[in-house]
Amino acid sequence: MTAAPVAPGMEGLRTDAAPPLSIPLSFFLVSPLAMMATGTLLVWGGEGVFASRWSPLAMAATHLGTLGFLGAAMIGALYQLLPVVAGAPVPAVRMAHAVHALLVVGVGALATGLATGAATFLALAPAFLLGAFLLFLIPALVAVARTSTKSETVWGMRLALLGLLGVAALGAFMALARAGYVQSTANWGGYVAAHAALGGAVWVGGLLTAISWQVVPMFYLTPPLPEWSRLATLGAQGLALTSLPCVLLVGGGGPAAVALCIAPLALMVWLVHPVLVVRALRARRRRRVDGSVRFWWLAMALAPAVPLLAALSLASDDGRFPVALGWLFVWGWAGAVVHGMLTRIVPFLIWFHRYASQVGLVPVPSMRELLPDTRIRAAMVLHALAVTAGLLAILSRSSWLARATGAGLFATGALLTLNLVQALLPRRDRA
Repeated sequence: MTAAPVAPGMEGLRTDAAPPLSIPLSFFLVSPLAMMATGTLLVWGGEGVFASRWSPLAMAATHLGTLGFLGAAMIGALYQLLPVVAGAPVPAVRMAHAVHALLVVGVGALATGLATGAATFLALAPAFLLGAFLLFLIPALVAVARTSTKSETVWGMRLALLGLLGVAALGAFMALARAGYVQSTANWGGYVAAHAALGGAVWVGGLLTAISWQVVPMFYLTPPLPEWSRLATLGAQGLALTSLPCVLLVGGGGPAAVALCIAPLALMVWLVHPVLVVRALRARRRRRVDGSVRFWWLAMALAPAVPLLAALSLASDDGRFPVALGWLFVWGWAGAVVHGMLTRIVPFLIWFHRYASQVGLVPVPSMRELLPDTRIRAAMVLHALAVTAGLLAILSRSSWLARATGAGLFATGALLTLNLVQALLPRRDRA
């Protein structure tokens, strides 16, 4: 059988070790559904979702975004990237289908429990989510421990996976404590801050940054990001990962102490890295600006607002700042990166699995034909409008604007779903 051609920028990748297409795609398709669920919650709850970071609806919306939208996409990406980039096939990879089912049920139970206060759902959710994370993390950590690949991207994956392990453990503890099954006299504010810091900075921030070191040069033909920035980010990620548990163990570590632990990583992820990505994109060999590039522009423009809002949340008693921070982090910076990469990675995976081996034998569609750029641009505009409307709704505390934000987020998720399905449809006229 003729080997599939190697696309530019893919030299050295183990494309032959990629998992079945159904595994990453099953997770990728969860993300727009979680976006639509969050939009529905906003339409129903209105300003109540943005009233306070501690409100039941706000916590439900936050976890739909972090676990449903971001988490599903990132787990799906790791199932693909660990064998291809790290040369580390995930053992028992078909167990991913159980991970997928447990994650979907767990996120649904957690969101329902947080929104309604139902103790049964809050007790069931940690079991499902811990099951999903352990079934994913144990094989993934075994894979990265075995690999001999020493690239910065692989080290970033290792540290991010350890961060996810910490997030899962803290999250399960807090969910059980909230449901009344576990008694705790510890500093609750410190636990919440550490949970958010591990999830936001070490897991999401560290992983998206590490993946960008690989995919930005590969997909956009840019120069590699400077080695010093990669090493500095890894050092800051390791520092956050080791110092955060110490803060919790000594007791009394509140949000300010947690912020100090992740400050170097925040500097690299949300201030230095965006500048370097923009410089790399400006120097790319293909000057055409497609829809996924525009998502990167949007994300990098919003990135510096994340540490700014974090600082304002610590310095001010205004409850709008923490809510704006969560909104901008999930749906602005990280949401734009994930949305944009889904529109790039999914067509690539479908083209590679279905059509690469047929090149030169029969006419095959291009990746651009699988998902036309006009549809990606429309989704980017909707996404940017929803993020903007959400920020305005938070600042103005307007209920109708919050509901309009929900409608916009729902429409964005619906269009993303249609775009991914569009790429999945077979091209019988070309194949």
